[in-house]
Amino acid sequence: MKKILFTLLLGLGVINTAAAFAGDAAAGKTKSATCAACHGANGISAIPLYPNLAGQPAAYIVKQLKAFKNGDRKDMMMAPMAVNLSDEDMADLAAHFASLPRNPEAAASAGASSAAAPAAGDVKIVGNFPGQAKAAACTACHGADGNSLVTMYPKLAGQGEQYLVKQIHDFKDGTRKDPVMAPMVAALSDQDIADLAEFFAAQKSTAGNGEANEVGKKLYIGGDANRGITACIACHGVKGNGMDNAAFPAVAKQNVEYLTTQLEKFRSGERQNDANNIMGDIAAKLTDDDIKALTQFMSSL
Repeated sequence: MKKILFTLLLGLGVINTAAAFAGDAAAGKTKSATCAACHGANGISAIPLYPNLAGQPAAYIVKQLKAFKNGDRKDMMMAPMAVNLSDEDMADLAAHFASLPRNPEAAASAGASSAAAPAAGDVKIVGNFPGQAKAAACTACHGADGNSLVTMYPKLAGQGEQYLVKQIHDFKDGTRKDPVMAPMVAALSDQDIADLAEFFAAQKSTAGNGEANEVGKKLYIGGDANRGITACIACHGVKGNGMDNAAFPAVAKQNVEYLTTQLEKFRSGERQNDANNIMGDIAAKLTDDDIKALTQFMSSL
C-alpha cells in the first residue's frame, strides 16, 4: 500500500512539475524582444559568447532564469534582465524558445528574422581608438560599430561625444535609471567613459527606420506656440545632429521605437536627467499622436 501511495505521489509530482513549466509560447515570443540582442530573434546567437536558446528544454530555461533572478547563478547582464520576470514570464519565455528549431538553417527557413549581430563584413569601424576594445561589452545591445539592430536600443554611432559621456555618468550615479545599463557601467573609470564616447562618436550611423512625416516636421521645426511646445530644432538642430557642446543629443537616424520610449519616459517623469527639465516640460505637453509623428520624422532625418 505504501509503495502504491509513493508511486501516486511521485506521479503527481511529475505532473505538477511539468505543469509549473507550461507556458504560452505566443506570449513568450512577444516577451523575448529584449532577449534578441544577445540570443537572436530566432534563439540562435550570432555572438559566440552567448548561448543558443532555441530548442533548449523549457524546464532548463526556467531553472536558469530563476537562478539568475535569485543570485544562485551570477551574471552582470542576466541578473538585471531576470530580476523583474514573474514565474509566468519565465514559463512563457521558456515555452517560446523550446518551440524553436535548434538548427540555424531550419530557423531561417521557418521565417524567423534575425536580430543578432550583422556579418563581420557589414560592420565598418572608423579609425583606431582605445575605446574600441572596451566597447566589446556593448556589442550585444548597441552593435560592434554602435549601430544597434534591436530598435529598442539606441544607436551610439555618430552620437555626440559630450552627450555620451554625460549619459554614461548618469547611468553610473543613478541619475538616469536602467536595470541593464547600471551594472554595465558601474566599474567604468572616467578614462573608460571618455574612450568609449570618443569611439562611438567617430562611427557612422546607419539610416533610421522612420518615414517622412509632415505633422512631425511641423512640430520639430516650429513647435506649437498655442500649447507651449518649443520647437525641437532649437536644441537638436536643423538636421537632427544635436549640439554636442551643450550635450544635446543627435536624434537623426535613431530608430522610432527608441525615440518613442524616451519621449514617453520624459513625459511620465520616469526619465529626469535632462538639464533644467527641458525635455520633461516639452514632453508633458505631447499627445500620443504628437510623439508618433515626431519620432517618424526625427528617425527619417
